[in-house]
Amino acid sequence: MSKGGITLEEFSGPARNSRRADAGDSALAEAQLAAFDKGYREGWDDAAKAHAEEQKAIGADLARALDDMSFTYHEARRAMLGEMRELVTGIVFKVLPETLNGSLGLMILERIEGAVKARSEVSVEITVAPGNMARVEPLLQGEATIPVRLAEEPSLGPGQAALRFASSEEIIDMSAVLAGIAEVVDGFFEGQATREG
Repeated sequence: MSKGGITLEEFSGPARNSRRADAGDSALAEAQLAAFDKGYREGWDDAAKAHAEEQKAIGADLARALDDMSFTYHEARRAMLGEMRELVTGIVFKVLPETLNGSLGLMILERIEGAVKARSEVSVEITVAPGNMARVEPLLQGEATIPVRLAEEPSLGPGQAALRFASSEEIIDMSAVLAGIAEVVDGFFEGQATREG
């Protein structure tokens, strides 16, 4: 019944039927709730499974990309070191010998000056290879501060000289310096090759 816009509940029907309807409604509500819960759990499980599969695929893609990058890095590094080895080896065996041999005379003058300052030597005898005589002689004229005697020695190599002072002897060996540099360069590149393995 309705009066003035208010709806009131009617109690005119049998009470037993309403209880049965309530029990039926309650069982229906419980069944609906159980179906909802089951659907929610299945949906959650499906979403979790899809998320795990997506993360697994992302991880695999990332691992593949990192492997590709690592391979590319090592490949590029190996190629760069190979090119660099050729360049450095060329410098060591072609450019440095000429440079070192050209600086033999200056090295001799430097050692004489050092000996004069340290020992106050009066004279020096310089022995060089026959091919170096023409290169060293002009440098000593007017530059030496003490009497210098220059001599050839066939047993000396192109980058070698012997300085004999009154009380000591000093050997200059540019070939040994060059061999040492070559050994260091080879050692470096061999070490890199071993490390790359």
